[in-house]
Amino acid sequence: MNGTLLNGNLVKFSPVKEAAANGATRGYVTACHDDSALRRAARNLQLPDVYGASYGGLQLDRPMLVTEAEASRFGDDLRALLDLLVDLPGRLVGGDLAAFCTRIGMHPDLAELVTKGAEQPLPRYGRADAYHDGEGFRVLELNVGSEVGGIDTAQLNRAYLEVPAFAEFAAAHDLTFVDPLPRVADLLRSAGAAVTDAEPTVALIECNGGLAAHEHVFAAIQEAMATVGIRLLLGELDDLGSRGGKVTLRDEPVDVILRYFVAGELVSDASGRRALELILDAEGTALFTPLSAAAFASKAALGLLHDPAVRSSGLSSTERALVDRIVPWTRMLSPGVESGTDPGDLDELVERCRSEREDLVVKPGTGYGGVGTVVGHDVSDDEWAAVLHDATAGGRGDLVVQRRVRPATETVLDADTGEPSEWVANWGLFVDPDGHAGGFVRALRPEHGAIVSYSNKETRGTCVFTTPS
Repeated sequence: MNGTLLNGNLVKFSPVKEAAANGATRGYVTACHDDSALRRAARNLQLPDVYGASYGGLQLDRPMLVTEAEASRFGDDLRALLDLLVDLPGRLVGGDLAAFCTRIGMHPDLAELVTKGAEQPLPRYGRADAYHDGEGFRVLELNVGSEVGGIDTAQLNRAYLEVPAFAEFAAAHDLTFVDPLPRVADLLRSAGAAVTDAEPTVALIECNGGLAAHEHVFAAIQEAMATVGIRLLLGELDDLGSRGGKVTLRDEPVDVILRYFVAGELVSDASGRRALELILDAEGTALFTPLSAAAFASKAALGLLHDPAVRSSGLSSTERALVDRIVPWTRMLSPGVESGTDPGDLDELVERCRSEREDLVVKPGTGYGGVGTVVGHDVSDDEWAAVLHDATAGGRGDLVVQRRVRPATETVLDADTGEPSEWVANWGLFVDPDGHAGGFVRALRPEHGAIVSYSNKETRGTCVFTTPS
């Protein structure tokens, strides 16, 4: 093991850590120690007005770096994983999406909504949340569908490149980045081509009450979309109407609905469900993406990929290798044959979970921001046993257990003091039909919690640059 002495602290780079950080990261950390202007680059960013107001105070003190080869490989793997997930209903339940929703423990009320409009093909678009364990990226969840955040992240990349000290480092090390936004714009234009020959009018639609709750996020997306020629309107389901076969937003015709509402938000919202029917019935307006995406975004679907019965009869050797390479061991914690789990096998699974508590996490199949997640090493044996009992006693049917990924931490120097600290990076990496489509990072110091999410006020965000392979 070797290292670099920074402000009297030996920052060590083990061979495993080097695989996660790559040489450019090591060089960047060392350069930041020697060059205060580079170290303070994140504090001197000139961000677009709305983006800056939304995220300017949440910036980590450096960007993250990954090799082009690793980003490309992982993007190809994500594309193959998404194809595999979407193919599962055909392999397991004869293509019956409702039966597949039952198989993954989805509540019937939610499944009813997820299957509406399911005949619409699902675009290959989403975002993985992943940790890097020092050897490669591991998928914590795959967010399938259009309701993913971070597509405007390249605003931050461009701002870094306007800081002279960073621009010099980037030029010397051939740093580049992939902007997700033009890729999303291309998908929106493709969707709009079915209903208009002109540049499509796109409306980002949230659930009722959802726009105000996250107004700054959507305003930043609207600001960024304008830079790629997309006129983006913002609205909620109750703002929609119809005229002449098109959906209207506050009486303006819309060509494409960029869906940010999710099925779970409509279960108890009768007016929202009526608006959904209006969207699905409108021949002159395209929906990007259908609610069926929720079935494949469920972590319970990932759990099927590690189910012994599914692996032995439903996956090829190449697909099993893909799953083992990027998806940590994940299993459903659902009882009985309804979920495809033999009760005897479930007992054996629970015993394994008891004995491996320190290395496991229990999560809802459908959920966001780490809500409902129980980290095994954070609770006692008795508390863990109670979690497992509740999960398998016929309560929520889509809970999964997943092997804990131990991420290689990222060294960040404090912009003011130069003191190094270690951060856990949650990589949000986009995938589209061409593979890797850019990304961003949320980061948290380990002492501030186990869930890296903006729901934790200590979480910071940054952008991703790629380095030559």
